[in-house]
Amino acid sequence: MAEHHYIIKFDDVTKVWSQDTDSEEVRFVDGTIYDEAEQAWFVPYQGDGQFYRNADEIDERLSTVIDLLEGLKK
Repeated sequence: MAEHHYIIKFDDVTKVWSQDTDSEEVRFVDGTIYDEAEQAWFVPYQGDGQFYRNADEIDERLSTVIDLLEGLKK
């Protein structure tokens, strides 16, 4: 099993939800995906168009979640 970690932020001035990739790079220096079997961290993009454990598909799902959060704003 691989755990995909993200940081999602809400800007209380602009009222916008977004993925905070800058903070992810700082807080997850070795990557944002933890593979329990390997007991190691990995970066999502592996190079040459390859993504670790379908990270590109998971990222697309995250975009949907952020869109849903945006839709909940009053």
